[in-house]
Amino acid sequence: MTAPKYKPYLGGQGGVHIGLKPIDKKRWLEIDDKFLTEINLKKDLLNTQREKVLQSTSTSEESQIEMLGEILSYLKEFHNDKYEINKDHVFIKATNEKYELSQSNLLPIELASLLIQEDLVLMIPKDDDFFLEAASLSSPSHWSLVDKFSKSLMTIHNEVPDYKDKIGHRVDQVFKRLPTDKILERSNWSIYDSPILFQPKQSKSDVKIKNKSAKDLFLRVERQTIKKLPQSQAVLFTIRVHVDPIASIIDDDYLLESLGLAISRLSPEMKNYKAIDQFEDEVLEWIQSKR
Repeated sequence: MTAPKYKPYLGGQGGVHIGLKPIDKKRWLEIDDKFLTEINLKKDLLNTQREKVLQSTSTSEESQIEMLGEILSYLKEFHNDKYEINKDHVFIKATNEKYELSQSNLLPIELASLLIQEDLVLMIPKDDDFFLEAASLSSPSHWSLVDKFSKSLMTIHNEVPDYKDKIGHRVDQVFKRLPTDKILERSNWSIYDSPILFQPKQSKSDVKIKNKSAKDLFLRVERQTIKKLPQSQAVLFTIRVHVDPIASIIDDDYLLESLGLAISRLSPEMKNYKAIDQFEDEVLEWIQSKR
């Protein structure tokens, strides 16, 4: 079994921290062997649960157009073997689909989301703050786009333990000061009882873990990037979710030790927020038995 690509719990990390680091532009967006599966999921959700996965305000349209342009430029520069892009249309070779650009009936953020695997969240600057005014979200990790839509950066994270007191203001400053030629990346981790990507919840308190057997749980990692758009100064927040069986780290003592430490070091509030308190003992016993 292949080990997880991202391991943000290494060294026992797992509490509230920013963890942003700059990355090379070519690493901004990911295209891998799950492309067809994840694009098809987006299409299905847009058709069947559109309001839950796509939201936008009319005032965000210019920022959406700019964001689409940035993504198209990136794909043309770094993935021209997978796409054909000109001023009129974009053709995806893997799906054999062509989308018109000049006469598209799709929202720009919707079109952008159908080209790449990442979810897209557009934070618009207003009144010295940033507000969620457009998003395509097919892999929510126990949160609701409908509930968070049009809210400020701080309000969006109001359920996160210690966010307001420890890192909220620093995150605000990162958004305000981020140079437009920089892309920042971070990852976070959780443990879920299902590999399904689309897991919306109105509140983290609604999460009830049904299967608590450690061998049947899954490591869920969000790889997030932020990029400021040069013209509108909006911040594009991308999210790509990676899910692996917890058993994928069974043969690596360092990963097992790191995950055990990361769980143990979480505050009681964070364990509750992540729903880890519902199966903590089972997982720690399982980790100990495998080392």
